[in-house]
Amino acid sequence: MEPHADWPAPIADTTRPGLPRLIWEAQFDWEGQRLLDRIQSLPDTDGPLSVQAYVSESPEMRAMLTGLVAQHLRGRGQVGSVQIRSAYKTGYFYFTEEVQPLWRRLGAETLHVSYPVLPGESPGRFLQELYPLAAVLEREGVRVNFQPGGHQPEYRASLLRGGTEVWQGHCPVPLHPRLSPDGREVRTPTGWLSVTSAKGKLLSERLLTDAERVWDWYCGAVLPYLLTLADERPGLPIFKHLSLTARLSEPDLALGVLDERVSMTEALEEEFYFGTLDALKRRTHTPEAARSLMPGQIAASVISQPGQGGWARAVLTPWAGETFPPEFTAATAPTMGESQDGSEPPLNRPWTPERVWASARQEAEQNDLEWHIPAYSVQGRPLPAVVRSGQVPGGGLLVTGGQHANEATGAVAAVQLIGTLAVSPLPFAVLPLENPDGAHLHRSLRHSNPDHMHHAARYTALGDDLESRQRTGAPRWETRGRIWAAEQVGATLHLNLHGYPAHEWVRPFSGYAPFGFESWALPAGFLTIVWFHPGQAGRARQLAERIAERLIQLGDVAQHAACACRASAAHGETPHYELIRGLPFLLSEQPAALCPLTVITEAPDETIYGERFESFVRAHLAVCEAALAFQMDGES
Repeated sequence: MEPHADWPAPIADTTRPGLPRLIWEAQFDWEGQRLLDRIQSLPDTDGPLSVQAYVSESPEMRAMLTGLVAQHLRGRGQVGSVQIRSAYKTGYFYFTEEVQPLWRRLGAETLHVSYPVLPGESPGRFLQELYPLAAVLEREGVRVNFQPGGHQPEYRASLLRGGTEVWQGHCPVPLHPRLSPDGREVRTPTGWLSVTSAKGKLLSERLLTDAERVWDWYCGAVLPYLLTLADERPGLPIFKHLSLTARLSEPDLALGVLDERVSMTEALEEEFYFGTLDALKRRTHTPEAARSLMPGQIAASVISQPGQGGWARAVLTPWAGETFPPEFTAATAPTMGESQDGSEPPLNRPWTPERVWASARQEAEQNDLEWHIPAYSVQGRPLPAVVRSGQVPGGGLLVTGGQHANEATGAVAAVQLIGTLAVSPLPFAVLPLENPDGAHLHRSLRHSNPDHMHHAARYTALGDDLESRQRTGAPRWETRGRIWAAEQVGATLHLNLHGYPAHEWVRPFSGYAPFGFESWALPAGFLTIVWFHPGQAGRARQLAERIAERLIQLGDVAQHAACACRASAAHGETPHYELIRGLPFLLSEQPAALCPLTVITEAPDETIYGERFESFVRAHLAVCEAALAFQMDGES
């Protein structure tokens, strides 16, 4: 991948000590204005014109553009029909904006939908792009029948009342072929403009969306430099920090169905982050599924500013020197203040790292437990551990939270669990926040976009997953904490508290579903994973049954899971989970796992606040309490 001549070279910022930062910046005219300019440039013709356009804009902005185009045509005496559809999630908006009024007016009971299946694409891609249409139809009392269709990129539909067809229609989907960052050929959403007169079609041409132009800028101006830098630093962190910021007139809206959103701004953040990882993996010959690459910390933030031109900026901070970062100790780590305001910590939103440290320490002091700092993060933040060791030989319990720092309910639940563990007879260690650098970044990113998933805060400041670092080499930085804690208590059971997106996860410029994480693209409610060593399958199944018995008592959690599973199953292929008592579970033999049994809780908590956040904290605790009882039964 070579730098594209259309984009300016970076500017070196020498105002700070050390190596200069590199800054790329670009501005873009708004796709809505480009649409209006193209309409105004049409030659004079006799008779009315029909205009059909696809732009990546919110319903409100598309309605405004429809009015402006119609106004211009009236001024020319050429008023005809004007239809402006969404270029992003075209099918979903087609059915909810154009077909929904029809099924209400016609009293239809059934909707038949034929979705395209294109060569080279996942068979279920365009079924997923309709998500969460099934939940909308369920709420409206309309039955739906999804069927795979032909090889043309279009949706076809018909409405039935009393078994008789009362309407049929179709909606083409504009697509553009391109290479994904890892070199795959994919078809991606794009804008389009068609104008027809009584004599025939005047034009039919691609109209690039704002998101496409920004992505092209990133791939043409910034990403080639990062790939060259990776060549120069084999085996080392590639950079220290990469900040990506953009403001675009792109949709970012809640749908009022489950916890779903349509957000091209969030999708572009995901592309910035994971697309960079994919391209660097390819360049460094790192396996696609590996999480051990250390690119550096990437922070991406894209903000919606409707009806305005776009702006994008990338700032790269390089590493100073050809070494890994130092490992901090108690003597060399920077001072990290603890939250000491005395207020009761909230259970309905993410905690700051300072709040986690202070609350964990308070629990340790109140329950006469040991307080340790067994490790420090790459940026020098402490990893606190609350421990009770040595009372019972073997059979210890390890609890970890915050490995992926944007999965915020786990750290809160881990602290809340300390009091329960303190009255049990088992030795235990709790590391409530394993990735404080990621948590610090997550806090910063949530200020600008509180409803985005922010996977940029998922991994460590080096850009790797700390669990992968544990498996591929000697424990360093954050990884020391988990290894130390497990040894201190002789852990045979690991409770690893996690989360995943609460709404659809997409990467529109890499094949739509998130590459490498396709099975997690649609939420399915609170999900529990049980890993087991060879020979432990029976105990793992017994443990899963015990957990399901406990979780099913949480009515709100069970009800949410049932609704989410129905919606995701309607828009996906075979689920990657099994249902135990109606709740999703994954059981898997993992010989390399730290303990003979590992329970990984997966709360759909990314972007969740309020009662739902608190509900998932309770669900984590319920799983942990069931696992604790199971462990005590095994040791008695």
